[in-house]
Amino acid sequence: MASLRFHDPGWHGDLKTPVVDGKYMDPKSGEIKAIEDDVTEDGHPGYCGGPPAVDIIVKSIHEDTIGCTYRAARPFPMEALLSAIMKIVKEKQLELDSVMATSYAIRVNLASKLTEDEFGKIGGRMMNAIYDEKE
Repeated sequence: MASLRFHDPGWHGDLKTPVVDGKYMDPKSGEIKAIEDDVTEDGHPGYCGGPPAVDIIVKSIHEDTIGCTYRAARPFPMEALLSAIMKIVKEKQLELDSVMATSYAIRVNLASKLTEDEFGKIGGRMMNAIYDEKE
């Protein structure tokens, strides 16, 4: 699926501004800053894939894992991402509550009884399944 991948600039989620070549303009000060200096409290980079990347959120609505959420942005067409995610739903025989997909967003609400660890593994697979797809 590498041929479907497209360039997506980074996006500074807190400041709502693009990251280009590892730098962003701080809208408050007007300074150009290096993104590697901007890390969240939990040690993650302060940016993610931005538009036109597809924002994917997988949530659980089952009472045992109601607080579980997995989120990522991927630089592939929504149709290819959704297809890869639905293959995992079928393979794992997951119960879906709902699925919503637009050009730049996919939302999957799972209703299956899972442990938090199982949800994390499945969420991770759903986010990264596109990289395992064959052309």
